[in-house]
Amino acid sequence: MTMKHFCFLLLFAMTAVLSAAANPTATANTKPATTTAKPAANTAKPAGSVLTSIYSADRAPSEFAEPDKAADLINRRAELAQKIQNERKRILKEDAKAKELYEEIMRLNRQLASLLEAKKSMIELNSQLIELDSAISKLKPAPPPETESKDTKKEDSDDTDKADKADKTGKAGKE
Repeated sequence: MTMKHFCFLLLFAMTAVLSAAANPTATANTKPATTTAKPAANTAKPAGSVLTSIYSADRAPSEFAEPDKAADLINRRAELAQKIQNERKRILKEDAKAKELYEEIMRLNRQLASLLEAKKSMIELNSQLIELDSAISKLKPAPPPETESKDTKKEDSDDTDKADKADKTGKAGKE
C-alpha cells in the first residue's frame, strides 16, 4: 500500500468518524423508524458531504468527445482535490477535536499493525516477501533501449566530412 493510499484511507476513516460525531442520530445502532419510508430526496447524500472522494480513476482527455474541454476540467478537478487535501491537513492541525481524533486513530492503527504483524502467518509471509525483494534486487537491470548516442553521430559525421573533403581534393580514389 502506498503512502498516498494509506493517507486516503486514513482521511476517509477520519471524515467518517467526524461525520458520525457531527450527526449522532445517523449511527449504526439507531433503530429504524416505524413510520413510512422517507422520500428518496431526503435519503440522497448531500452535495457537500465530507465523505466525497477526492480521488478518482485517471481518465485521459482523449477519451472524451471534446478533449480540450476535458483536459481543462480534469486539471481544474486535480487542483481542487489538492486544495481539499490541504484544507483537511490544515483543519487537522488547527481543530483540537479533529487533532485528538486523528491521534487516537493513529494510535489504534499502530496497535492494529502490531497485532497483525505478530501473527505467525504474517511473519512467514513477510519473510517470503523479503526473500523475493532480495532476489529481485540481485537481478541485473535491463539495458537501456538502443538509441544513437552523440558520440556515434559525431563519428558518423566526421567520416562523411572526411569523405566530402577527399572528394573536393581529388584524393578519394588514391586511398
